[in-house]
Amino acid sequence: MRAAVLRAGRFVEDDVPEPPAPGPGQVRAETLATGICGSDLSAARHTDDFLAASRDSDTAAFLFDPDADLVMGHEFCARVLSPGPWQDKVVVGLPWALDASGTLRTIGYSTTFPGGFGERMTLQEAALVAVPDHVPPHVAALTEPLAVGFGNVARADPAPGSGAVVLGAGPIGLGATAALVERGVAPVVVSEPTARRRELAGRFGAHTVVDPATRDPFDVWRQESAPGQSLSVYECSGRPGMLDTILHRAPRTTRVLLIGACMTEDVFRPVVGIYKDITVTMCMTYPPREFARTLDRIAAGGVDAAALITGTVGRAGVGAAMETLTHPADHVKVLVSPGTSGPSGV
Repeated sequence: MRAAVLRAGRFVEDDVPEPPAPGPGQVRAETLATGICGSDLSAARHTDDFLAASRDSDTAAFLFDPDADLVMGHEFCARVLSPGPWQDKVVVGLPWALDASGTLRTIGYSTTFPGGFGERMTLQEAALVAVPDHVPPHVAALTEPLAVGFGNVARADPAPGSGAVVLGAGPIGLGATAALVERGVAPVVVSEPTARRRELAGRFGAHTVVDPATRDPFDVWRQESAPGQSLSVYECSGRPGMLDTILHRAPRTTRVLLIGACMTEDVFRPVVGIYKDITVTMCMTYPPREFARTLDRIAAGGVDAAALITGTVGRAGVGAAMETLTHPADHVKVLVSPGTSGPSGV
């Protein structure tokens, strides 16, 4: 099959072997649309750090052979090809599958299970959700990144009457913003350095949006919050140094959720957070039901997922698209669409 392949640190379009034959509880599917995630860029640029983190944490789900071709793409929408109850259904899914040994692998970060940058995938039935007919595949593909934001807000379960600061307004931060507003959290202050993403944060319901180069989001929070109001911080940027900044700037007893993944080593001063009695939660999983609920929100029009899409590329354009994502002012979400030739705008 044809695929965009990470090979020796570069993305190329080439022929690769078909995915493994579906095992028990699995199906074969053809890719319709796939989002390019910031984690894909990090894994490609910091492969050694990415794999070291997997080994150091004893997390087999993200281990792959760095010397073999890797087909990324975990934010996918696909049509099921296998006979059975799923046949011809358009689906999205949590990106996991079980290999022959029963080990959970992450689709797109696995030598065994290629992702949506290829023509076909092998998917786990238990992870799939059917897409309503009126939702286009390129919009449905936004379910996975938005669900990370919605899911981690559900995991945090912020108290009624509390407020929030969201750092970073990429797809995950926008999902978290919409989820907080949906729950009645107020004020929600979003900090984002790029104008395009700040505009989207306002559309997703943020009460105040700030450029951190000109206004400190924690100063804004103090100005807009009620006396004694509790605060949760959702760190969605994954930038080095953000945890240390939060510990120094956040009020006492703040709850911090690290959702964006910093791939490199970072430095912070724990005693500052200890003195302020700050709680830090490092987030990997969220309630699985929030994935389907996020698709429901998209289907009902409660979340404008299409607004995030700022570009589409064919498989040949993945390498160039990865380069554009190093300049977040230009794009929010770029999709890989099989029918597109090279880079193009939407």
